[in-house]
Amino acid sequence: MKHASGTIKKIHAIRFEPGEDVMLTLQKFCQDNGIGNGVVISGVGSLQGCTYLDPVELPDKPGLYGYSDPIELPCPIELISVSGIICTESDGKVSLHLHAGFADEKGNQYGGHFKEGNRVLTTVEMVIGEIEGVAMTRGIDPERGVPVFAPIQL
Repeated sequence: MKHASGTIKKIHAIRFEPGEDVMLTLQKFCQDNGIGNGVVISGVGSLQGCTYLDPVELPDKPGLYGYSDPIELPCPIELISVSGIICTESDGKVSLHLHAGFADEKGNQYGGHFKEGNRVLTTVEMVIGEIEGVAMTRGIDPERGVPVFAPIQL
């Protein structure tokens, strides 16, 4: 287990407008406001459709697992929840690692790794927290061949 402790420095409440790409808009907000160490505490709303990834077996990959090809649901979707971490890459760019749960008009539920291309239908409302005392980083784990969280105590 890797561990670091810090505190929540500031809370930001954000409302996304219809048509905005949730990931790209959040990434720009964080970059513009210097938020490189943080957490998505809560997120709900509706999307025009959704694209996400789920784990799949990849026998030739270290760790034997990776992400699927994008799964797309092109109908209006309820965003039941979104959560995750806000990190800073070694090049200084903000990196988001978010997962989300969705429901279609029949109540069927889906979920997985949230990615770019998910556009707001009516509204998405999100609360994020800036973290102090922890460098939120991710890097490729050589044993698994995928990016993993690597918090560093400051």
